Amino acid sequence: MSELLLLAALLIFLMSMIFLRLEIAFAIGITGVIWVLIAGEPLTVVASRSFSGMNSFTLLAIPFFILAGELMNKVGISDTLIKIANMSLGRMRGGLAQANIGSSMLFAGISGSAIADVAALGTVFVPRMSEEGFDRDFAAAVTAASSVIGPIIPPSNNLIVYGAVTGVSIGGLFAGAIIPGILLGVTLMVMVYIFSYWEEYPKYKPTTEEENYPKLVGEGVVAITMPVIIIYGIIGGFFTVTEAAAVACAYAILLGIFLQTLSISDLYSALYDSLDITAQIFTMIGFSLILAWMLARRNFPTIFGQFIQDLGVGQVGFLLLIATLLLFIGTWLSITATIIMLAPTLDQLATALGIHELQFGVIMVLALGYGLITPPLGVSLFAVSSVGDVKVWPVAKRVIPFYICFLIVLLLVILIPELTLYLPRSWGLA
Repeated sequence: MSELLLLAALLIFLMSMIFLRLEIAFAIGITGVIWVLIAGEPLTVVASRSFSGMNSFTLLAIPFFILAGELMNKVGISDTLIKIANMSLGRMRGGLAQANIGSSMLFAGISGSAIADVAALGTVFVPRMSEEGFDRDFAAAVTAASSVIGPIIPPSNNLIVYGAVTGVSIGGLFAGAIIPGILLGVTLMVMVYIFSYWEEYPKYKPTTEEENYPKLVGEGVVAITMPVIIIYGIIGGFFTVTEAAAVACAYAILLGIFLQTLSISDLYSALYDSLDITAQIFTMIGFSLILAWMLARRNFPTIFGQFIQDLGVGQVGFLLLIATLLLFIGTWLSITATIIMLAPTLDQLATALGIHELQFGVIMVLALGYGLITPPLGVSLFAVSSVGDVKVWPVAKRVIPFYICFLIVLLLVILIPELTLYLPRSWGLA
């Protein structure tokens, strides 16, 4: 009982530091060090566990994918994707908002990051939608909501972390996340259509450049080739996820040279930005591994597993219970940290109940993505408020209707396993 009280006290301490806006990675690190000291473990554990967990060939894929996304952005591919989305979806009701979501779906196949999505698309769509007659807060809300597609559609950094800490096939996770990611984008588009009809938002009039559709499609095919290479390269067994990430970087560089849009200064800038983002992610991973080790050391996985068994819930009941828990945790703790600390335990419990590991992995990442647009953490909310020059709380209010979309997709993925298992099974990954 004393261990449970200690854990509760540490969680309250962790949440307090996060609410006080201390960097989440350092809040987790401080909490982990305090727990190590209270438990009487040697402080060398902090360094050894952090380093051993990060010393992973699989996790090396993360900086490569980040660099590939940065390089594609420098090459100008993100602009092409935006133009294609405008041309394809702009004539629908609420055209630019629809194009915003479509661009996020396309960009997710390159960056795999919500923040990269907001940074690349928010600076374009928020002011442009405002000029076209959209409420600026609504424009920012659409950008934030659609950014959640980034960590779901492959290549997803969060799915890589999940696969690394649980041993689940990352290629299988990538394949399993495709349909839920597309489904989320479609439901967001439906919600935008409804709002655009009520508020009489306009259709989009494409520019002269965007009307040159064949040229745009040609450029778009070049852009989409990268995620196709990644997915089919992994599925075909030509290379591992990490090797696929390195190939993606090489492809982006060669594309920049061929199109003559990548300068030495652009390459340096992409490397610098990638290093900055990678350092943040791996600091989070390292500190989270301390807490994960302490949880296992104090036998909490067994305690939690026994608690679930005592409840006597079935597969659907378990998934609904865990999804609810993750929806709450995701509002104040980052996706990466939560996956590292909880995924190994939850994956074992799900497998013991007969739930497919690929389905559960996608459900976990999908449920945690809700926190990207939910205060107090709301990383995408704060990012879009910065790039879109809007206040956080008005945007948070406009995001609320989009929660319905996330809950609908989450419930569908829970109730219909084939949404996550059809492609992996078709491609021999499950």
